[in-house]
Amino acid sequence: MNRWKDLLEAEERIVWQGRPAPRAYTFRNWRWSLQAAAGLVMVLFFRQGNGPLQVDYAVDQWWTWAGLAVGLWAGIGHLLWARLEWERVFYLLTDRRLLAVSGILGRRRQVLPLEQLQQIEQNDLGPALATVKVSGGGQRLTLHCLEYPQLLLQLLSSHVETGTQKAAGLAGPAEDI
Repeated sequence: MNRWKDLLEAEERIVWQGRPAPRAYTFRNWRWSLQAAAGLVMVLFFRQGNGPLQVDYAVDQWWTWAGLAVGLWAGIGHLLWARLEWERVFYLLTDRRLLAVSGILGRRRQVLPLEQLQQIEQNDLGPALATVKVSGGGQRLTLHCLEYPQLLLQLLSSHVETGTQKAAGLAGPAEDI
């Protein structure tokens, strides 16, 4: 509760809170690592001088270091960054709004009032793991890698129009738990 103290308005009540699954959140952009591996192979190939392009030594050094830096960031750096960011990612549903708090260098807050809620999308990542995208009022909020997202989806479904619930594969309105 102390974590949310500065985020809650007067008389606001917490209904649900959650965090992303750590491994799923960290490796959600794993395709970057594969592309980076291919890029690093190409950089090392041209670095050996066996490539078809022969360029000036200064240009060769600059491209090599830039390629290695980009390749290392895309291959490993973004995974480390995501793991560090996971420590600071929290999701909160109150009786008035949905909040997502994240950020390493600064605290980013995304807020979506429940009365503006228009659409919910669920992207299944596994049997009990999904990314939930919520939109309304010109805003889009993505809750990455939630374990057992059914409870949140039930709670949110009572605030969405009936036609949109069926499109997202949601059940009827939430019952008191």
